[in-house]
Amino acid sequence: MNSDKNNSFHVTYPRRVFIRKSMITAGRLLFGLLADVEINGKEHLPQNGPMILAGNHVAALEAVMMAIYSPGMVEFIGNGDIPFDPNYAPIVKAYDLIPVNRGNLDRRGLKMGLDVLAQDGILGIFPEGGHWDPARMQAQIGVAWLSYKAGVPVIPIGFGGVKKGLSKALKLKHPKLVMNVGEMIPPVSLSDHNGSLKEGLTESARQILSAINNLVPEEDLRAYRRRMDEKYRLKIEVSSDDHLVSVPVDLEVEHGSAYAHFLFNPTLMDVLIRNLHLPLKPLKQIYHQSDLSEVIVAWESILNYLQENPGYFTYRFGVEEGLAVEMALKELIRLAKWIQKSGYSLTINPVRRYRNGNTGAQVTERGGCFPSSM
Repeated sequence: MNSDKNNSFHVTYPRRVFIRKSMITAGRLLFGLLADVEINGKEHLPQNGPMILAGNHVAALEAVMMAIYSPGMVEFIGNGDIPFDPNYAPIVKAYDLIPVNRGNLDRRGLKMGLDVLAQDGILGIFPEGGHWDPARMQAQIGVAWLSYKAGVPVIPIGFGGVKKGLSKALKLKHPKLVMNVGEMIPPVSLSDHNGSLKEGLTESARQILSAINNLVPEEDLRAYRRRMDEKYRLKIEVSSDDHLVSVPVDLEVEHGSAYAHFLFNPTLMDVLIRNLHLPLKPLKQIYHQSDLSEVIVAWESILNYLQENPGYFTYRFGVEEGLAVEMALKELIRLAKWIQKSGYSLTINPVRRYRNGNTGAQVTERGGCFPSSM
């Protein structure tokens, strides 16, 4: 490919070749020593592109395995809207990826993905778009859009054993890691679809994700799908000298269920605490609390971050519930300021009810689910 054509691309392929090959070699050696790796269908992996590799995503190890066990060099497209986990940010920075601002329209990131494919590159992508709710998330349409626009096929990959696999490996527990590579899926075509472009891409993305999940080991799917029909509620009590106080109608929290959902999502809280350094620890337990200054600061810090990244919750919870989380934060701040001014105390108890997907039993959990960083 001539230099003039290369200069027309936002990103060249391949790039950072020496660094990446060194990291891949080191990765293969470490995985060989610290884990039992099983790769099935490796013959489906391409030496050259254009090709999209698409896998499930529950941890950071999937990207590592995709990079080190693919015969061709993989250019990843991924998180560009939040800082990476400090534990592996240096590795990500060294390898580098194409950043996409998830939850906010990012044409430049997608154009860079097309540029890789236009140079016969291999693009790695995770259609779920993150790992805050493994195997229960909707596919993002980016993978279908890239396949459709570039006219390139997709190879589905199902990973197993990766949840906590890195920590087990570092503790010399020799975890079994599985990489099941499926047969090639033809380029996305919408010629037979009568709906809108978005509807067609959404359906194609679902089909790709379904092909991926069919390759994930059954024991992993059972572990991820243990909660069905989830419902959330936020129980709020305002008290004065152990007597309950009625909350004025204009101060009632109408979107509390969305905030309760947030309090049962440790991955999202951990990102806000460790990656973004927001002061959320006071939110872990609010029980008969009268001094709510630190709690208010915590809620306000989340709202301030949403000014920078308005898609943080809508991307992960869907537009309706994502906006409801933001509304709940504003409602809680108004309520807390009134409680503090009135000399009352606040108790907040999030509740989650669901059906166990493996046993069918009804389960009720209270108090939230918090990351170790809290």
